Amino acid sequence: MTEKLVPISSLFFDGPGPHVVRAGFPSSQKPGYTPARGQELRELLNTSIVQLGAVSGEVRRKTPVRPIPAVPIDSLLYRGRAALMRALEVREEIVAADSPPREQLDELLDRVALAATE
Repeated sequence: MTEKLVPISSLFFDGPGPHVVRAGFPSSQKPGYTPARGQELRELLNTSIVQLGAVSGEVRRKTPVRPIPAVPIDSLLYRGRAALMRALEVREEIVAADSPPREQLDELLDRVALAATE
């Protein structure tokens, strides 16, 4: 496969210039809109804040916020068979690793202890 070299001058337009593409520069034309100013801007901002509700302090919730009860940490721990199954998963990770991190070994031992609780 032979590549045909083309002189860069042959890539320019033949017609009268300028043939410059302006990228990233503002156009010389005026925009078709006028940004809000003064009172109109304040009204727009107030409308947005009111729509946010809690931020403005003007809107009250219809239903009171109920506190979420605390969850005992023991209910989140593995126990019995679930702890044993997790211990087996950790064991597989340890076997697959060249040098298992200390955290994985600690987790494996913790799961074995929790498996014995039920």
